[in-house]
Amino acid sequence: MTNTTGSGLILNRRTMIGAAAALVGAPAILRAQQLFAAYPFRLGIAAGDPAADGFVIWTRLAPDPLAEHGGMPMQPVEVEWQVATDPRFATLVAGGKALARPELAHSVHVEVAGLLPDRPYWYRFTVGSERSTAGCARTLPVAGASLDRLRFAVAGCQNYEDGLYTAYRHLAADDPAFVFHYGDYIYEGRSAPMPVGYDGKPRRFVREHAGQKLFDLADYRRRYAQYKSDPDLQAAHAAAAWFVTFDDHEVENNWVGEIDQEKDPPEVFALRRAAAFQAYYEHMPLRRSAFPGPAGMQIYRRATIGNLLDLHLLDTRQFRTDQPCDDGFKPRCAGGPIPPHK
Repeated sequence: MTNTTGSGLILNRRTMIGAAAALVGAPAILRAQQLFAAYPFRLGIAAGDPAADGFVIWTRLAPDPLAEHGGMPMQPVEVEWQVATDPRFATLVAGGKALARPELAHSVHVEVAGLLPDRPYWYRFTVGSERSTAGCARTLPVAGASLDRLRFAVAGCQNYEDGLYTAYRHLAADDPAFVFHYGDYIYEGRSAPMPVGYDGKPRRFVREHAGQKLFDLADYRRRYAQYKSDPDLQAAHAAAAWFVTFDDHEVENNWVGEIDQEKDPPEVFALRRAAAFQAYYEHMPLRRSAFPGPAGMQIYRRATIGNLLDLHLLDTRQFRTDQPCDDGFKPRCAGGPIPPHK
């Protein structure tokens, strides 16, 4: 039976003494029943980068998502995972254990392989007596398989302050083969209440970002935690595997390479970009090939889906020249002629 209520255990002096005695001589992996004062899977679960034989499954332990370190102690925690052919988990086809490490915000990325193509699977995570909700992910058809149609969802530019995520609740009910998220999963700024929307009409201020504008790793982690606490976004992640790539707001508006719009020294902006990349990896269902490093991270990749679709996921930020005109249409900015009016 899946437990989604989170019957956490609060530590006191007696249990701490008992826990310390039990852990003498043990590896530095603490047990869940000595850790959590609240349900640890509050940021949900996700699957991503589906292939014909598997996909990535993700979660992050965060009993207090907006608190420092998500309310987790600075110790690795062992997480069990299972994959089944049915939503009741009567027939398990894969499973194992993974470490949720503090260096990666206690996130877990498991690359599941050896599955059959073009069929749904269900997955979940367990830590001690706590269990996540179940998610569903479909493997892709093998390359070259005959397909006459494919139904998938596209999403992006999801500014938390601009509105609610009810569209994601509908997406979850539509049962897509996968979701393609083209970027701007978070927005890095913090806006004052806007009296009018982009259409110039009055609007109601819906909700606001926690914290200030993002600059360091703790800032970015908290922003992702706030977005991923939204139940509609969690439902969309649980309903299908996602292909994700970033645009600019995962770091800063209009950034390119090591250039930011504030004209900071490149070596200074590189520190901010590295923090943003790490937080992005920590919160997305990405494969090990996307692990961030000093030179950046590889987000471009490709998926072949039957004989119908070649999906190219592009990196439109790390490998390009700076945009000469900033935002908007400005025909004079590059010194060229004004195009004729038609």
